[in-house]
Amino acid sequence: MILGIDIGGTTTKLGLVKDGVVLDRVRIATIGHTDEHRFADAIAEAARVLIAKQVGSRLDSVGIGAPNANQLTGIIEMAPNLPWKHDVPLATMLTERLGTRGVLGNDANAAALGEWRYGAGIGFTDLLVVTLGTGVGSGFIVHDRLVLGSAGNAGELGHTTLVMDGRPCTCGRAGCLEAYVSIRGMRQTYADLGGDAEVLKVDGVKPIAEAAMKGDQEAHFTFQWTAQWLAVGLANAVAITGPGRIVLFGGITQSGELLMAPLQTAFRKALLNIYQGRVDLVFSALPDDDAALLGAAALTTL
Repeated sequence: MILGIDIGGTTTKLGLVKDGVVLDRVRIATIGHTDEHRFADAIAEAARVLIAKQVGSRLDSVGIGAPNANQLTGIIEMAPNLPWKHDVPLATMLTERLGTRGVLGNDANAAALGEWRYGAGIGFTDLLVVTLGTGVGSGFIVHDRLVLGSAGNAGELGHTTLVMDGRPCTCGRAGCLEAYVSIRGMRQTYADLGGDAEVLKVDGVKPIAEAAMKGDQEAHFTFQWTAQWLAVGLANAVAITGPGRIVLFGGITQSGELLMAPLQTAFRKALLNIYQGRVDLVFSALPDDDAALLGAAALTTL
């Protein structure tokens, strides 16, 4: 039995995984702890409660997906959207508290592993999974191996440059793909197009999607522009790693065909001729929570 942990900016999810199934799960707050040590204590306590409910089962390992996590070192490296801005050796901290091996990896890589092992990526030797949410995460599978790079932090599609001297990005640079096709980026696009201020009073992309379905032209064009920008980013990634399938995951994908229909068209136009008809573009086949937890658990099997 493996404990999968998905650490987000406000909420941390824990799930016990066995044979590709999440047996039980719980959530705790990421914020509100005095320091990272008390946060690790809270994770360990929640884990013990979960484990105790599985009578006769034994915990074999712990997999943790987190922002800015380096799999080679087991350290969360100054994640901008977590309460602690310094390096946090969370793999070691949880290994000590739970008495079993802990493996830490980037949350987007974990999602990619979950999709590859248990979702829409099954059967593909080369896969790209892109998470479209608060940020833009990505995980690359090449020849049945997760791409980590020499320093453990490769595969950041969201921080490739889309527009020179473009919008400021949370990474400190300008013009990154993430600044255009994340939730924040889409809301900025809608505002720049002169969208309804009342729509922007509600957080997320859902209100923009609802406005588009009601005939709001600025909302409609927001999805058109987002699709075109994302298509360029995906086509560039295909030119480098040549995946057989691209899986889109995360909150923005809940808009369904509002995004996918223009994206499919723009993607075909942006794609190199040699890849035409050779790359599937699909939404995730897993519920959000399951993909993250299954992927975190899968980190321990690499």
